[in-house]
Amino acid sequence: MAETRRIPFLTISEYAPRVWITMSGCNLRCRGCFSIAREEVGEPMTVPQLVALVETSAQERFGKGPEEVVLTGGEPALDREYLLRLMWALRKVSREVVLQSNATLLEPGFLEELLATGVDRIIVDLKALDDEKHVWYTGTSNRDLLNNLAYAAPRVPMVVNTLLIPGFVEGEEIVGMARLLRSFEPLELEFRINPFRADLSPERMSRTPSDQELEAVAERCRQEYPGTVSSRSCLRESRGGPSKTWLTVYPDGSTERRGLQDYRQQNRMMFRS
Repeated sequence: MAETRRIPFLTISEYAPRVWITMSGCNLRCRGCFSIAREEVGEPMTVPQLVALVETSAQERFGKGPEEVVLTGGEPALDREYLLRLMWALRKVSREVVLQSNATLLEPGFLEELLATGVDRIIVDLKALDDEKHVWYTGTSNRDLLNNLAYAAPRVPMVVNTLLIPGFVEGEEIVGMARLLRSFEPLELEFRINPFRADLSPERMSRTPSDQELEAVAERCRQEYPGTVSSRSCLRESRGGPSKTWLTVYPDGSTERRGLQDYRQQNRMMFRS
């Protein structure tokens, strides 16, 4: 059981006491992933150190502790025991705790342990319904993911994200996802269709779809599953239009305001051949 997990940074909301914890390392190798956290980067932090940084960061930005903490990555579930300890600790300092995961590791026993911590919502990324496509895009089968999703959906509020990737994952396949999600009889589930970001992807595999293309697919999906939206993952951070920058807090407590250009530069450094 590891006492630490590598943490590259936290992200602080512009509008509310919300904190994202980015946890590095991932068991998938998604071709379009632009997160530096898919690699083992950042500083090793114990659970008490990480929770203290979350509390301090929220206090300095908003004058109070966090109201919501989102665990993202990378893949937070890589270290089961660390994640569970962190979830229990965060319940003591935040009103809501949300887990974002690729769900391949969230087998029923693990999920029940997470439910016991009081996790408020689980956000899952479903890259492709076709298993061959999923293997090509992520490096692994989607069978465990779909089995785990079927178990979780009736038991915990969820968001399921997918990407509209023109020429690869589009119309009929995404409609099939909506149909499958409905068959799970979810407790509370939002199906978000997000655009593939060609400008951020380390591989030139497609283009960015237009807003019209995105909404057309979403409208077809609503006929199968009404809880479908065309969206971006951080839509609720977009009052008055999407934020161009956001506040990053590093493990040593230093801060930096960053934007998409910073991500592009990081991508060029990390993924260049």
